[in-house]
Amino acid sequence: MPRGDLLPRVLVAPGAVDDARGLVRFGTLDGLLVPVGPVVGEPERVGPAVVHGAGPGGLEHGSAPGVGLLTAVDRLRWCATRGLRAVVAVRGTVHGPREPAVLAGRLCRGLEGDAVAAVEVDLREADDQHALRVLARLREETPRDLLLLARLSALQPDLVGVARGAVAGGAGGVVVCGSVPLDEGRWWSGPSTGAVSRAGVRRLASAAREQRWPVVPLVAAGGVHDLASARSALAAGATSVQLGTALWADPTLLWTIAHDLERLPEPPEENP
Repeated sequence: MPRGDLLPRVLVAPGAVDDARGLVRFGTLDGLLVPVGPVVGEPERVGPAVVHGAGPGGLEHGSAPGVGLLTAVDRLRWCATRGLRAVVAVRGTVHGPREPAVLAGRLCRGLEGDAVAAVEVDLREADDQHALRVLARLREETPRDLLLLARLSALQPDLVGVARGAVAGGAGGVVVCGSVPLDEGRWWSGPSTGAVSRAGVRRLASAAREQRWPVVPLVAAGGVHDLASARSALAAGATSVQLGTALWADPTLLWTIAHDLERLPEPPEENP
């Protein structure tokens, strides 16, 4: 997917489903971007993210386990043979064979590389200079016109600065994640985090209007659990939403929200 092309209104978060191929039991993937990853240099345990507990408005869960290059290639090959496009999520160290740029570059240059529509890199713990370096390396290793997405946390102290660094490095879109970090590798996600992601989107949208960072599409991730919350995210300034833990309870929500949002000509404006 070249930079500048419109993103689908609805995306699936990396790790939201153990294997996206299982989604075909609930509906067609035509017109959607299939999530692949998070891809890591050293494969971790297989299976979904561990749920540690639930409470009002959400649940506590572990980070999504990473998959290795061979698994990612197999899933990209599955997409390619069906004419589907994928978003490859990468996670890893800054330098060496496990860095995100090397992982993404290997997948894009493979025989299945044509199935890669975009690459998303997790920068939720990055500062502006780290974001700049990671995206610049990704831009070096991937096709020049490939869409790169920077996954940031709405709670990052210098959210605008990190977003500016990511775009300067080559990001063509920013995913604003509302998940709340609880401990090493543990997150709180669910409907209660919708206000967090929307606040981050509004912060970046306001900064873009003030020309404090370049305007790129914003994806609201976190707390989108029904049609109302999806529309609220678009009203806050997002161009797309990303579904995560909501799909654990109801995978068909992906098509319900996608069908409704695709009928909207433009995101509605938020009331002051």
